[in-house]
Amino acid sequence: MKICRPIKKVLLVNPPLSGEERYGELALGGVYMPPLGLAILAAVLRKEGYEPIILDCEALGLRWQKALDEISSLEPDLVGITAVTMAIYSAAELAGLIKQHMNIPIVIGGVHITAMPEDTMLRFPCFDYGVYGEGEVTLPDLLMRLCNGSDMKGAPGILYRKDGSIVKNPQRPYIKNLDEIPFPAWDLLPNLTKYYKPSVFGFKRLPSMSIITSRGCSGKCTFCYHSLFGNLYRFHSAEYVVGMIQHLMQKYGIRNIDIYDDTFAIARTRLQQFCRLIIKRELDIVWSANSRVNLVNPEMLALMKRAGCWLISYGIETGDQRILDSFKKGITLEQVTQAIRWSKEVGIKTRGFIMVGTMAETKESIEKTHRFLLKLPLDLVTINHYTPFPGSEDYTRIRSFGTYVENWQKLNQHSNVFVPHGLTSEIIENAITKMTRSFYLRPHILWHFLCLMMSPLHSFHLLKGAIAFIKFAFIRGTSKNN
Repeated sequence: MKICRPIKKVLLVNPPLSGEERYGELALGGVYMPPLGLAILAAVLRKEGYEPIILDCEALGLRWQKALDEISSLEPDLVGITAVTMAIYSAAELAGLIKQHMNIPIVIGGVHITAMPEDTMLRFPCFDYGVYGEGEVTLPDLLMRLCNGSDMKGAPGILYRKDGSIVKNPQRPYIKNLDEIPFPAWDLLPNLTKYYKPSVFGFKRLPSMSIITSRGCSGKCTFCYHSLFGNLYRFHSAEYVVGMIQHLMQKYGIRNIDIYDDTFAIARTRLQQFCRLIIKRELDIVWSANSRVNLVNPEMLALMKRAGCWLISYGIETGDQRILDSFKKGITLEQVTQAIRWSKEVGIKTRGFIMVGTMAETKESIEKTHRFLLKLPLDLVTINHYTPFPGSEDYTRIRSFGTYVENWQKLNQHSNVFVPHGLTSEIIENAITKMTRSFYLRPHILWHFLCLMMSPLHSFHLLKGAIAFIKFAFIRGTSKNN
């Protein structure tokens, strides 16, 4: 596309997506976190001298026409849209509307374009350019080339159209020093404490905010998508992370932090430094994080507890060791039990993530998982459909193991898009409902939530969570069986 004026005002858009589209029946209890990727890009662009604007359609509840009206009123020189897989059609619909009313370049970025670069550009001609991989260096490079009228040939991380074909340039090397990236531009987002919220059980205090402190994962889990940030684990320093938390506390009054890294505990030395800095600076903050069960020990957990950690989420996945091994997860059921018990002993609550309907799933393995789940001293559990995302190892081989429906809009972990040989969709749905009911309807779990209901802080959120749970575990379960 020929640019007739310099690019100054850059609009970064999180496309329309409803809670029901993201979470299904559990929409009331879902987590709604800010688009941190856009906030980081905006901070980088501002540092480079551009005028970035963020429009979070999902948070503001804007559908396509209202989003278009807002975009038209802002008169941007370029629009960049981010999209996960389930939102790519929404992003394309918005881009198509923009094309009808405005003669400006449209760039697509995010997880999905990185996983399916050429397919996405071919399927959606409304996108002029694609940015795949990390965008902090690539997007400014793209903007500079557009401003100067330079050729896109060879520019790392960029996809573009030429003579009716899609050209994919080589991937840009990963950013080595993440501390060079400025803090996210939270000030460009809608009101943080009004429009974003943790999950029903994902906070101890309010206001709460999510952060990401690392990129990449050294794990080899076949169901995970590794291409966006790679297998090389890179992280912000402890000083950077604590400084970011202090900024959120001082400017926005944040009192609860949800560390959204895939695995926060990989870099043990950094974790220790992080905890000791919080203790040394006497920060009045509580936080939660994700970890693998084979990365924790009693000493580490005790230090995390002293530093304000109140909840750890573990990827348990299944109660069948055979399936864990097929995932290349690298953990054992014994390690799962041990990590949860250690956490409980130091006073940290635990949440487990379970998947049902995997490639190697059978009726017997479902029952094993159910029995194992009820034996664990977990406080919370999230049970999802097994979902093979584009870019994962499983996605490349999924059709050999069962029936897979290629519907990008349904890849949300709450829709049944894959049924392994020997099972049916009804068996999987009923298993998820049964596990959820039997876990949460136990007396000691109900008593815990009843005590929380006595707190004004939790009562409103728990009421919404209870409504979502009833719809999911009873109304949904009944309708599925009729």
